Order: sequence, then structure tokens, then C-alpha cells
Amino acid sequence: MAKRSNSTGSIYYNASRDRWDAKVTLGRNPDGTLKRRTFTAKTQREVAKRLREALDAHDNGLDIGGRDLTVETFGRWWATELLPGEGLAPRTETWYRQTLEAYVLPHVGNRRLTGPGQITPGDVEAMTAKLAKQGYSHRVQVVARTVLGKVLRAAEVRGFTTRNAARLAKSPRDRGDARDVKALTKKELGKLLTALEGTRWYAPTAVAATTGLRPGEVLALHWPDVDLGDDPHVSVRHALQWISPGPEPHLKAPKRNRSYRTVPLPDSTVGVLKAWRTEQKDQRVNAGELWRPVWDDLVFTAPNGAPLKLMSWRQAMSRAMKGTHPHRLRHTYATHLISSGVPIAHVAELLGDSVAVVDSTYSHVVRIKSETRQVADGLLG
Repeated sequence: MAKRSNSTGSIYYNASRDRWDAKVTLGRNPDGTLKRRTFTAKTQREVAKRLREALDAHDNGLDIGGRDLTVETFGRWWATELLPGEGLAPRTETWYRQTLEAYVLPHVGNRRLTGPGQITPGDVEAMTAKLAKQGYSHRVQVVARTVLGKVLRAAEVRGFTTRNAARLAKSPRDRGDARDVKALTKKELGKLLTALEGTRWYAPTAVAATTGLRPGEVLALHWPDVDLGDDPHVSVRHALQWISPGPEPHLKAPKRNRSYRTVPLPDSTVGVLKAWRTEQKDQRVNAGELWRPVWDDLVFTAPNGAPLKLMSWRQAMSRAMKGTHPHRLRHTYATHLISSGVPIAHVAELLGDSVAVVDSTYSHVVRIKSETRQVADGLLG
């Protein structure tokens, strides 16, 4: 670990720039010159924070005063020291860390943050191009650029680099490949539900297929979120995540602000939920002291009150009907609504997605419906 210099830095107001500056000297370079770093911010408090972070980074082995600081060295420090404090969902934090290691550092980890060999927008574009050539999806390319951008932004505000090359680079090109949406037919859905009848997976599958909720949203439902009265509906307030390798699930906020929503329940699903609620009460009585829920009032639970696992649900559906999985139920719901003439804006609201996303994802359904109308019009001459 590097030893902090005797200097703890100095902070002063720069009247000519109407900003606060901080300077610190951290030892010497190999050629004997002083190793200096300067920071600037609009407020004294902010520049003091950056100075303190720089000194802490130096204590943790980051050569912040030298020109040899690489994307790899700073990136791993960012993942350890800064990423946990960004307030991200646990799964997103894990995803960013994995993306950094798997897709970013192998391509640009050896580039420097400043001086000769400094990372450039061209390096970032080459990174995403290589990922595309290796067969990685457009989404992976975008996330890799996003994570690198966060790393470089953290370096930029702390004075470790002069620009954010990821922000200046061109976005990865989307080849426009349509998502392969495979909706179940009504007959297929009926067969699936029949195969699951009598299992704990019947009720969540019925709810998912008739509300379009994301799998994590279904498993996170609490009974107070479910109204089985005169205006039956479910209110989406949470999503459930299992973060590998941890043993405990996490409740997180829905994916986006628009994901907070209310979705009506059809009468058939109301009946399913009423039957499940009765069965769940019996299971709780039978379990006695073994009933140990992670959260009270969770709708879908194992016989001991624990939350259900998405992977187990996926495996149960696959055994019941090959090729099915929980997210496919959401596609089924949306596809049947659109093909029945429900406006895309209404479908987007029910799904908790934007109109643009729904339009691009299900454009083939809208197109087929439109073409069908044109053919029918031609029948009358």
C-alpha cells in the first residue's frame, strides 16, 4: 500500500475562474520531479471531497499522480470503492462488475487515463466493434460502453483524466434485428396450465399470463397489492431478485418509474388467486413453527413461507411444456392484446414499458393485423 505524503493538500478560492481549487503533492516521479495533482469544483465542499477521495485512493495503492494509471487499475478500484455507493439494485451492481471484467477490461484495460497511450473514443468504438464481431448482442455492447463511461466519469471528476472517451465515442450500431417474440396460443397456454395444475406454479403462471407482469414482479406481489373485490386488480410496487451466489432474495423497486402501475385481473384469475389464498393459509397452519417467511403477506410462497425462485419456476414450466419460460407469458399477454385491437399506448401502460419499446417489440403483430384488414377490404371489391 502506498504511503500518504506528509502533504494533505491545500484548498483555495480561484477568483478569476469563480471556482474552488485544491492541490496536493504525493511524492516524486521516477525522474525526481514532484508528483502533483490539481482538482477544481464550484464549491469548497465539493473540492474538499475530491481531494479527500484522491488521498484515500492514494492510500489504497492508486498512483493518482502518475501517468501510468490504467483503465484496469482505476476500473477495479471503482468497482470496489465507488460502485457499491451508487445506490444500484444488487443485481445491477453485480451485472456492472461482471461487464467490466468480461467485456471492458480485456479490450481497453491496458489503456491509460492520461498521457501517452490515453484511452480515446476510437478505442471505445473498437471495443464495441470487437464485441459485435465476437457475436455479442447489441445490448452487451451498449452496457459495456455504459460501464466504461461510468468508470471514466468517476476518473474525470476526480482529476484522473481530462475527458470521458466513452461519452465521446459513437454508440454501438444496432443492426435492427427484431426480437424473437414467441407468444403462446390460447390452446398452448391451456395445455401449460393443465400440466401445472395442482402445483405451486399454477397460480403465478395464471397471473403472469393474464396481467403481463414481469416474472420478478409476479413473485414480489404481496396480498395488500392484490384486490379481489368489485374492481379486481394487482398493483406493482416491487420486483424480486435472487443474486447469485447469495442465499437470500432481494426486493427492489420496479424497473422504471412507469413500472409502478395497476393492472386489472380477469374473473378467471380472481378465482385462481382466491383458491391459492385458501391453500396458502392451510400450508401455513400445517407448517406451524416451520413457517418462516422472509416477508409477511407474500402472495406466492413455498410450503415453508419462503419466496419462490425464478429458476425453479422456469424449470417447472420447461418440464410442463418444452420451450416455455416465465417471461414468455408476458409476451403472450401483450401479443394477444395487440392482436385483439387494444391500442399500443394502452398495452404499454399495462406492461410498464414505453410506447416505443412496445411498438418495436410487437411491430410484427401490428403489421400482420393491418395487412389482414387490407385484404379483407379488398374482398368487397
